[in-house]
Amino acid sequence: MDDSTRTPSAMRSILAGTVAAVAVGAFFGSRGLTLARQTGFADLTQGFPFGPSAFTVTLVALTGGTLLAVVLAGVAAFGRLPGWPVAVVGLALDYLAGELATDHGVGLVPHQSPTVGQVLTVLAAALGAGLALGGALLAVSRPARSLRWPLVAGLAAGLVLYSAVEDLFRLLTGGDYPDSGGRAWPAQVGVTVLVLVVAAVLAHLDRPASAPSGRPRIGPLVATAVAALVTVGGLALRWWVVDVFRVSQDGLVGPRRERFVESFAYFFPVAVATVAALVLLGYAYRTGRAVAARWVVLGFAAGPLLLVGPQLTFLGDRAQAYLVALAGLVAVAAGAALARFTPGLLPWDAAGVLLAALAMPLAAPVVRAELQGTGQVPALLSAVGLGLAVGFGLVLAATSPAAGAPATRATRGGVPARDVPDGDAEDGRTAGMLALGVAALVLSAVALAPPLVRGLSTDRLGNPALTVPVLAAVAALVLVLLFGFDRAVDRIRRDLRVEAALVTAHAPTPAAATSPSSQSSSGSDAARPPAPGSEAAGPSGPGPEEAGTSGRGSEGASTSGPGSEEAGPAGREGPRGD
Repeated sequence: MDDSTRTPSAMRSILAGTVAAVAVGAFFGSRGLTLARQTGFADLTQGFPFGPSAFTVTLVALTGGTLLAVVLAGVAAFGRLPGWPVAVVGLALDYLAGELATDHGVGLVPHQSPTVGQVLTVLAAALGAGLALGGALLAVSRPARSLRWPLVAGLAAGLVLYSAVEDLFRLLTGGDYPDSGGRAWPAQVGVTVLVLVVAAVLAHLDRPASAPSGRPRIGPLVATAVAALVTVGGLALRWWVVDVFRVSQDGLVGPRRERFVESFAYFFPVAVATVAALVLLGYAYRTGRAVAARWVVLGFAAGPLLLVGPQLTFLGDRAQAYLVALAGLVAVAAGAALARFTPGLLPWDAAGVLLAALAMPLAAPVVRAELQGTGQVPALLSAVGLGLAVGFGLVLAATSPAAGAPATRATRGGVPARDVPDGDAEDGRTAGMLALGVAALVLSAVALAPPLVRGLSTDRLGNPALTVPVLAAVAALVLVLLFGFDRAVDRIRRDLRVEAALVTAHAPTPAAATSPSSQSSSGSDAARPPAPGSEAAGPSGPGPEEAGTSGRGSEGASTSGPGSEEAGPAGREGPRGD
């Protein structure tokens, strides 16, 4: 459907799709990010880097997190797949893996060498979460661009406020911390499946008669697979280096060796996450220019922040927590509206990332002990910052024409080639670009979970760890630079279009040179003998109409000798002296 199809059935489909997007976002925040977080807990439970650790446990955690990113990118690459039904299949698969095999989803990664059943459980959970979010990305990219942004804003709200959704289901089912009855998660899955089925039925009734066409766009899938291999290989290299250098050949551990191993184990994941993000960033800029690149950078920064940011909301009083969650919802709506109506005003995604990064050191135990009156300030900063950043960035990537169309087909005669109609090909490109940003989010969470889990506590000197906040601040700076570069490029393009329009307006038109009046005047001038000193009346001179068009005929007629009045249009009136 195009932008003009704002029928009541279409609006019902959009409303149901928005609610379904919120449900899928909350599900992915609860389950998908839990998988990404397991790499950090695998280190923590094994005492890494100095305790005895099993590489199989780390490898299972790495495989689960990276498979999640690859699966969601693979689903988004196949535009023929139905969006919401695929998400329902993913929900069912993850529910079976979480409820039947791992005792209500607790402990996806074992503390000891895993069994075959435990490995299959982790892989099934990753596959289910990837199918759920990949199907949602396909579904939110199907409507027209002007109708797409409420669905995308709902998905952003679910991702940011998944902790509030979890707690809401705990209240509805009568559970509390911990959820001993295990009723909240089945209730959330059941409601989510019901909402997705309703959205799928309405979308099926409202879709165009033609089926989705086009071949799969495997570019985002290939880029995500390469970034996933970089993540797995880099973190496996980290484990090997620590295992080799942890103890000397004589079995001793000196202070220098201990400092090297500890620093390497802590900072090397930052390098791995950065390289993987650069792979995705390069492909995103090549296909979607600055808008797609900004979404990938935002995903890279938001990944580790989403692991702990929403959890800060429910560390204190529950009534205050819901006020903070409401502020986060307002921030998501504000970011989505800014991206839809004033996308070029300011880089709001960078501002949101900075606010969320500031919340992490304020939430450290040593800072909270010194600043007793902070209360819910870190949770408020995290909710507002993440809401503003993810709401703005996700809607901008989904609704911007630059992210949906390739750079080689951006314009047609100075006008955007696909500005009004939103075809299936553009929908596939949009889903691929959205998948790139979410893959960057997942892979950065997988790689940065080990230093992030340690950053939740204090280091040996009692200072809060600032690695992840500083990395988020650097990402915000990159977002500002991309915003400024995009504005400069747009200004240059506008100037070139204006200059091209001026040149076209002043160029001679073929119709004026071949008109009948021009041919008759030139014929009579050719039969008349040339006047003395007249250059315009010669056989080789331009005709009167042509001379007038080029802007030189009138001036030549006023300066020529007798008889030159025939060379211009005023010569038809005869000489004034007669």
